[in-house]
Amino acid sequence: MADVRRLQDFDNEYLFVLPKDVLQDYIFSPIIANLYVTDLGFFPNAQYHYVNREQGSAGWIIIFCTGGAGTVKVGDATYHLHQYSLIIMPPGIKHTYYASQDDPWDIYWLHFRGQLADEYVNVSPNKAHFIEQLSSEQVNATMRQFWQMIKSFLPGFTYNSVFYVSQVLGVMLATLALGDTDQQTSTHGGSYVDAAIHYIYQHIDEPIKLADVADHLGISTSYLSRKFKEVVNSSVIAFITTIKMKRASHYLQYTNVPIQQVAQRLGYTDSYYFSRVFKKEFGLSPRHFRNKL
Repeated sequence: MADVRRLQDFDNEYLFVLPKDVLQDYIFSPIIANLYVTDLGFFPNAQYHYVNREQGSAGWIIIFCTGGAGTVKVGDATYHLHQYSLIIMPPGIKHTYYASQDDPWDIYWLHFRGQLADEYVNVSPNKAHFIEQLSSEQVNATMRQFWQMIKSFLPGFTYNSVFYVSQVLGVMLATLALGDTDQQTSTHGGSYVDAAIHYIYQHIDEPIKLADVADHLGISTSYLSRKFKEVVNSSVIAFITTIKMKRASHYLQYTNVPIQQVAQRLGYTDSYYFSRVFKKEFGLSPRHFRNKL
């Protein structure tokens, strides 16, 4: 049987914690190793629910509020969740979250990790990804996907159930990303933002300037900057840097490519400058980041 615990003592709750030895047995599969769930649950009417992690968590966390309200603090940012809000929190960042005293939340939640987890989420490693209001299509899909994962773990943590849940999680993250893209594209100027992001990914191995992207799209830098900020909530240059540093972290974690070559692969001719940018993004130099793993 699965490890279904009642730690918080909420009625009709579900809580699954995958034992480390089980995960160790299954992540030989490259598909599971890329993305897998470590903890999963549902807490209804979670009165007095409070979690504080000074050092953050080892993996990413998703909280999906289906009723009531609550608050999430990640680093210096505060997010207020209500019905159909969703937040994805990065690992290693101090966070606190708690239910409203007057209207305690109902939440689905999970923790996940994996070699490609950062790529699935595709946000800054130092920031939360907050969706204040999911669309009706996203709500239905996300609730269905959470229940598919919960039902899969009820009989036990078999290889097939862990594999299946990893794939459902991948679909969930893709569905959420696609919903964001649809909302962005419907915004005036959103199609330019989509094209800009596509251009950035296609030229990730080159030095990319704001003017390069604007010239490619045939629009002014000021118009691109304004629309990009409206849709992505980031400047073009900050977005480029984040994408490059995430790609760099992947090289450092999963390859033996020398740091100087990693810099060159991402369009940095000066490896010292690359190291400074990387340290600003992750809080560690590339060398220390690799040695810490």
